Amino acid sequence: MKEMLGRKLGMRRLYTDGRNAVAVTMVDTDNCFVVQEKTVANDGYDALQLGIGRRKRATKPLRGHLKKAKLRHVPAMLMEIQGKVPEDFKKGSRLDVGIFKPGDSVDVTGWTKGRGFAGGVKRHGWRGGPRTHGSNQHRRIGSVGQGTSPGHLWKGRSLPGHYGTERQTIRNLEVIKVDADRHLLFLKGSVPGPSGGFLIIRKTGS
Repeated sequence: MKEMLGRKLGMRRLYTDGRNAVAVTMVDTDNCFVVQEKTVANDGYDALQLGIGRRKRATKPLRGHLKKAKLRHVPAMLMEIQGKVPEDFKKGSRLDVGIFKPGDSVDVTGWTKGRGFAGGVKRHGWRGGPRTHGSNQHRRIGSVGQGTSPGHLWKGRSLPGHYGTERQTIRNLEVIKVDADRHLLFLKGSVPGPSGGFLIIRKTGS
């Protein structure tokens, strides 16, 4: 199981061979721990619950849950990854970025930037109305319903609403560099989400 959690730091430029510029995303994988092991015998399926980052406050039930893993800090995010649990992945153990090597291909899952409530032009790419001759329908929705029959909107109609914060996976990203001392992973190209957002990183095909 070559999977772990990370936090997006942003993008920068790396030079390969001293001259070829490559746009990379920096991912911080520090403080990624195994919080809980789930097995078929106890839970009906195999999975690992991982935690990453730090935060100050936590509820008493969460603190009791973390105490079983002997963690002294409260992770900022908990995420469950299903799959067969390797023997060396024990509760409370720390995951190292060294499980990835330069040249590896990884799949990265993140959550896109949240845009709040957005109109149809921004959310769905509507063309918009005329911009001249006294029109007041530049970006407004206009008429969307039918007349007598059926008398209501068809399901699936594109409308204004909440936009963003959707789970998205980018596949086959190349690992350009691994900095084990600073727990940093450099991935070629961009990944979903804002700077500071959490990511799931897994080796392609694992």
